[in-house]
Order: sequence, then C-alpha cells, then structure tokens
Amino acid sequence: MNRKPHGQDGGVPALRAALRAQLEAWPRERLLDFAVERLLVDPELRRLLARPEGPPGAESDLSRQLRRSIDEAVSVRYIDWREVPSYIGRLERLLGDIRSFAEGYPAEGVTVLRYFVRTLPRVFDSVADEDELALFCAQLARVTLGLASRVAGAARAVAEELLAAYVADEHGRFAEVPELLVEAELAADVRREVAARAEALALQVTRTDSHRARELGSLAARLR
Repeated sequence: MNRKPHGQDGGVPALRAALRAQLEAWPRERLLDFAVERLLVDPELRRLLARPEGPPGAESDLSRQLRRSIDEAVSVRYIDWREVPSYIGRLERLLGDIRSFAEGYPAEGVTVLRYFVRTLPRVFDSVADEDELALFCAQLARVTLGLASRVAGAARAVAEELLAAYVADEHGRFAEVPELLVEAELAADVRREVAARAEALALQVTRTDSHRARELGSLAARLR
C-alpha cells in the first residue's frame, strides 16, 4: 500500500479547516486589519488582489486609508523637542507603508505621495525640531520623484509640485528640493519644462526673496 510521507497533503485539509475556524471566530474589523497589514508588506498579495476576481475598489480603499493616516499624522497641536524622534519615526513608518503600497499600485502610490507633500506643511509650525523634519522632507521628495519616474506623465507634475512646496516653505524644510531635482532621472523634455517653471517662479519671488530667486535661477540653468 502506498502511503504519503508524514506531513505531506494528508494534514492539509485538517489544517485548512482549523485555520478557517480560527479566522471565522475573529471580529470583522480584526480580520480586515490583518488583511490590510499583510497586503501592505506583500506585493504579490496585492497583485493577486488587483486581478479581475479581486474585490472592486481595493486599490482606492487602500489609498483612502493611507490618506486618512496622513491627515491624522499632521493633525497635531504641538511636538516638543523630546517628542520629535518619535514623531519622525511615525512619519517614516507611514512613508514605508506608502512605498509598499506603491510597489503594487505605482500610479495610485504617486497620488498618495503627492498628497503627503501637499499636506505635510500643515505641521511645520507645530514641530520644535532643528533639522529632523527637513531630513524627512528630503526623503519624502526623493521617494516621490523616484516613484514618479516609473509612472507615465507623473514626473513633471511631481517636480512642479515640489518646486511649489519649496517656494511656499518659510521654514527651510524643503530646502533640498532644487538639488534633488537636478539629481533626479528626469527625461530631457521634463527637465526643460521644470527649468521654465523654475524661471517663472524666480521672477515671482525676486522682490520678496532674492536668495530664493537666485536659487531658482541656478536650478533652471542646471536643468538645461
């Protein structure tokens, strides 16, 4: 009589039934949280979810959850110097979650990162840091530019939004944006368009911020 080796196939149905029974006992919210956490860290699972048999709207649901997390992260009253490392860690974990999401959904990931760039300045007046937040802003800008290069038509929009964030920033948190734009692997036509935008912004701020106007003019020259 042929017997299967111990541990192969024979125990699978029983194990499946036991696991199913355990999961059926979980509250719905716990089960959903578990599934989302696994999807965030496993690109292959997200690819399976994105197939036609997957539930509709999964991509948008995940991106909405990430946007809510961004809103919660910037909805703080004040972060004193003792709390800054913990707060920056929170932002970095959130950025990591977005990067994991973007591995499966690059276009939607870029959209969430652009939202992060636009939203983060809300907290600038509330963080008593020296340069920790500026370092994070540089990291956020670098990740956003890198991902945008993988999504058709996204690089120019991201570059121009980062320029706008740089110009609007009175705290110096986005100070690394010009250098990052020069280093970014932008297509030649995108570099020309961003250079033209930098020149236009330089003219706008020349009377109010001569230093920033010079930086923008230098950026335009380096991009060409």
